[in-house]
Amino acid sequence: MTHSHDSVDPVNVNAPSHVDAPVVAEASPLAPIRRAIWLLFGVLIALIGIRVLFLLLGANEGNVIVDAIYGITDPFVAPFRGIFSFDHVRPTGNSVLDVAALVAIVGWTLIAAVISAILRIPDRTTA
Repeated sequence: MTHSHDSVDPVNVNAPSHVDAPVVAEASPLAPIRRAIWLLFGVLIALIGIRVLFLLLGANEGNVIVDAIYGITDPFVAPFRGIFSFDHVRPTGNSVLDVAALVAIVGWTLIAAVISAILRIPDRTTA
């Protein structure tokens, strides 16, 4: 025996749902500026990372590429020199660990994050 309250109507799972309307997120007018900031700081941080790697591996300073990396990154590492009582660690041979450059990577990343956060302030809505 079947009762009318026991029957279930079939459901088409492939039918579009009218309940869940798509959510369209409006792009912030400052989003392209934030992306550009992260791109610029990302390139800078990558170059400083390459500098650290070159110094650690004892790269030839007479090489044009190595010299260019050192020349480009030196002004961006300079503000972070002297934060600690030592800026370089020389474990063996020509290998140098540039502590100031490692601090610069952290410092420039934090500066980029702060700038990005400031540019997000107009996007926030009050509840």
